[in-house]
Amino acid sequence: MTTPLDPGQAAQYGQFVSAAYDMYAVNNDDLRPAPKSIPPGWELSAWINMSDFLFQIKAPKFYGIVVHETANPDNRIIATRGTEGLVEWLDDAASIVMVPFKQVPSAGRVAFGFDNIYSTMKVVPVPNSAPGHDAAAEPELTGSFGDQLEQLALRREAERGIEREFAAGRTRRDRPTVVTGHSLGSALATLFVLENSAKQKFDVSLITTLASPKVGNLEFKHVFGALPLTSWRIVNSRDVVPKIPPTIPFILDYEHIDVAYSFDSWLFAKKNLGCYHSIDTYLHWLNGSLPLALECA
Repeated sequence: MTTPLDPGQAAQYGQFVSAAYDMYAVNNDDLRPAPKSIPPGWELSAWINMSDFLFQIKAPKFYGIVVHETANPDNRIIATRGTEGLVEWLDDAASIVMVPFKQVPSAGRVAFGFDNIYSTMKVVPVPNSAPGHDAAAEPELTGSFGDQLEQLALRREAERGIEREFAAGRTRRDRPTVVTGHSLGSALATLFVLENSAKQKFDVSLITTLASPKVGNLEFKHVFGALPLTSWRIVNSRDVVPKIPPTIPFILDYEHIDVAYSFDSWLFAKKNLGCYHSIDTYLHWLNGSLPLALECA
């Protein structure tokens, strides 16, 4: 049974997405930026890189982080940001033809653009700096985004050398995981949760998305809605991104996943497209102590 929105908790997870934005802002070309703005009690496990343009060849960019709890490294958060500019985002989303999701073809159809971008996602581990460990000898992570995350988890579990009995019927350690994203990052977070639902490599209990576009069709929505997890889809009613791709009956049956929690930023922020979509606007609605972007206050 899904848990109703906890604004404080959603804001806490959203701050990891904000940290990814802050890390990217320091140097847009850095694929492995130094940790910045990561909330206390958590450490960077890996960088997430991907290519976000469909119509021209582009080198990968830094797009997100995987973090683990310092006190319990089995607990992790996966956070992905969106593109910096609305024009770039629209470029990313321009290919709205529907295709089966490569990782779970039986789960309905998704936007070709999102499926294609998801296939470029790369997990880059933070090197293990333990004495005597040769980080350069570690093999590159391969396969889908979910496969790479599993390989990273197995690698770090082996390095810790901690053994414990698996729960009945389990063949791996418990891996409590929260997934979060903003804008394009929300769509990719949604696709990862669906991939993991088929492969069952992580124990995803919650996905919280901010300003998510529509990801898939009605069948995709139903398949996702049947998953045993909590989904908080937070949307500013003024934001244009959650309204795309368009829904055209009998042609493009795009539908949002549940559960939607809507607000109106006209009550507290400036009235323009950038402020409607800003992650700071979303986080401020969830937690009034978190500041708006200077240009939106």
